[in-house]
Amino acid sequence: MKSFRDAQFIEADFHGAVFRGVDFSEVTITDAWVHNVQISGHVDGLSINGVDVGGYVERTLNERHPERGLLAPTDTAATRVAWNVIEEFCETTLLRARTLPVDRLSESVGGEWSFLQTLRHLVYATDRWISGPVLDEEAPFHRLGLPNPPFDEVPEGIFDLDMSPSVEEVVAARRSRMDRVAQVVGQIDDPGLARVVRSPNGGTVTVLSCLHVVFREEWWHNQYAVRDLAWLEAR
Repeated sequence: MKSFRDAQFIEADFHGAVFRGVDFSEVTITDAWVHNVQISGHVDGLSINGVDVGGYVERTLNERHPERGLLAPTDTAATRVAWNVIEEFCETTLLRARTLPVDRLSESVGGEWSFLQTLRHLVYATDRWISGPVLDEEAPFHRLGLPNPPFDEVPEGIFDLDMSPSVEEVVAARRSRMDRVAQVVGQIDDPGLARVVRSPNGGTVTVLSCLHVVFREEWWHNQYAVRDLAWLEAR
């Protein structure tokens, strides 16, 4: 990631600019014109004109998407409920995607990942947070997994980044990783959720925290997929 930490942009024109995969933590924007701006991502502690809107955003999202409130469980039973919810909306989205011509599933909308790329990224996310830390696999990553760019920072020989796999290949890889999560969720107990494992970001984290990350990834990327499928259908 190119660093602009502590940079200052004064009298700068960002009209029509696109910021993707950026870290805006601790950013201060003053004396600005903010018209027709769209922001999506993890929002925590966002203040606009002195008003903290982060809580409002979270409440509104949960009102619009009641299932979202179930995806931060604290015990075994709630964790199983959360995964069942994820299985249901992912299946609904996959069935919807399959009604489109196959080539549309590899088509990018607005410069974002295609539907198949989104599924490949979820394969990667599952391996990064479940296959590695929780299941302690020595070689956790599926070759069809798609990590976050920039790809020049990804070790060689792990992923087939230049490959154009078929829909069935991607769906099979995705199903295999979802089955791993289902196995963990189905067999784990409360002490297992509290077990401390190595975090892929460094340090340690609990198994429950790893599941929370995967659950958030599932929900957000399903939202992106549904948004883009609607555009492809309308076209």
